[in-house]
Amino acid sequence: MGLYRRPDSSIWWVSYTKGGKQVRESTFTSDKEEAKLRLAEAVAGLKRPGKATVGKLLDGVLNDYRLNGYNIKFANDKIEGHLRPWFGDRLAESLTKQDIQDFVNTKSQGKKHLSNASINRCLALLKRAFNLAEIPHPTITMLKEAAPRKGFIEQEAFDAILQRLPKHQRAPILFAYESGARIMEVLNLTWRQVDMRENVVRLDPGATKNDEARVIPCTERMMKYFKDLPRVNEYCFTYKGRHLRSVRTGWMMVVGDRYLVHDLRRSGVRNLIRAGVPERVAMQISGHKTRSVFDRYNIVSEGDLRKAMESLETYQQKLGRMNTRIITPETVPEPADSFGHNK
Repeated sequence: MGLYRRPDSSIWWVSYTKGGKQVRESTFTSDKEEAKLRLAEAVAGLKRPGKATVGKLLDGVLNDYRLNGYNIKFANDKIEGHLRPWFGDRLAESLTKQDIQDFVNTKSQGKKHLSNASINRCLALLKRAFNLAEIPHPTITMLKEAAPRKGFIEQEAFDAILQRLPKHQRAPILFAYESGARIMEVLNLTWRQVDMRENVVRLDPGATKNDEARVIPCTERMMKYFKDLPRVNEYCFTYKGRHLRSVRTGWMMVVGDRYLVHDLRRSGVRNLIRAGVPERVAMQISGHKTRSVFDRYNIVSEGDLRKAMESLETYQQKLGRMNTRIITPETVPEPADSFGHNK
């Protein structure tokens, strides 16, 4: 009889005898004192420790995100907005595959339906909740997600768009295009983050999606925009004296559905690579942590492919000049000749 923890787990389990049989059960807690109380209750009353709800397990996920420095806002939005209202009061061990399927079916329909990608993020959090508590769960099948969008904006098209945008939106749009930064990172820039002497922007850990600080060097063009911006409050980008929180309205008026605002980020990454910036440095500037996502943003256009073939053609022509004998379809020898045999 006693408490124990499994390898690589912080959850306490109880072991006791009931009716001559050995019983081992999870206490659903990493608090040893609370686990002792549950063990005492189980032994004294010869009953199982209290059952955990899915809501309790979801609390464990949020705590895990806090302890490990993960993106707590992402987890909180999915849990509080979708998972807890649907599963919160259910006993964890009573959850069935049909319950999960009902959740998926409902969330994928209606005016406020979620994309398959968003539903998958919810399911991943639900699965993690059960795994952290070491409670068996029904098989959770992920949905097929749409292929990542591959939109980008060439420099000539971007310059035309920039000139047509409302004046107060040009600076943030230019910064997003040149740096590959996320649009909310851009719009939330404050003046203390802009180093006019070193021509860089310093993003604080709390201001980025992955909570890591970044230093973004700025072009002379961008620094001129910064110098011309009015300083009416702590934020760099404002409209009528107030913090500019969105560029959607002006963007849609000028661009429509030809490009997404997020295409600025894809284009920024692609342009950095085209300019010869090492990939590791480009990832640091744009804030990409994983290579797989970065590779999706480093987009190859039809123009890139044409340039590749032009390079190949130039290389072939160079080889042709180096050879005294130019090989054409008419000068290719017969198979017998090539092996030194007589006809």
